[in-house]
Amino acid sequence: MGSSGDPSPREVAAAVFSSRLSDLISESMVSTEDGATRSLTLYSLAQHLEMAYPDVPVSQSGLYRLIHGDAIPRLDLIIALARVFDVPPEYFVTGQRTR
Repeated sequence: MGSSGDPSPREVAAAVFSSRLSDLISESMVSTEDGATRSLTLYSLAQHLEMAYPDVPVSQSGLYRLIHGDAIPRLDLIIALARVFDVPPEYFVTGQRTR
């Protein structure tokens, strides 16, 4: 917390990013090999990111920390996630929820 009791810029950034990423993950479904669909998991998201963007380091535990507001992402990860979810990178960092 800042000296006036306001959240620090880091806390605000973590909260906004966490909320946005959580919303996108909860809305996402993936197809399984047998044709069924299921909710996207952090594990499958991490795997997809590793395959699609091998130069962007990411792990399931790293995504967990981001979802829970314990970390803030690097810019390259924001861009990779924006591409995966087909949203502008700004979606993860602004107060507006417009996609």
